[in-house]
Amino acid sequence: MPRARPLALFAVIAALATGCVATQNVRISCVPREVEVYVDGRQLEGNEVALRTDRAHKIYAKGPGYEPRLVVVEPEMDENGRAAFREDDLCVRVVPVGMGRELEVEVERGAGSEAPTSR
Repeated sequence: MPRARPLALFAVIAALATGCVATQNVRISCVPREVEVYVDGRQLEGNEVALRTDRAHKIYAKGPGYEPRLVVVEPEMDENGRAAFREDDLCVRVVPVGMGRELEVEVERGAGSEAPTSR
């Protein structure tokens, strides 16, 4: 029985540590809408996902007739010193195959953005 106590304490500490990871809901849309979107290797069902704010995430978009795109989003420190994603809305644009463009990703942040940024 003395061994069960340290194992139980370890399990409680592990549960508390994993439960403290903050997440942020981010809405992801693609233009055009018929492309499939994957977040960290898992297909996105719907258009919203809870992203952990303690690490970067990979967003991959692909569809028939379109160049596949990979976007990496990274959290930033907010004014309170907490990690957070800058915007709650993310638009990933894909281009048709054969447009002659280099591999480029355009990301629009938020609904009120004036111009997309390239990464």
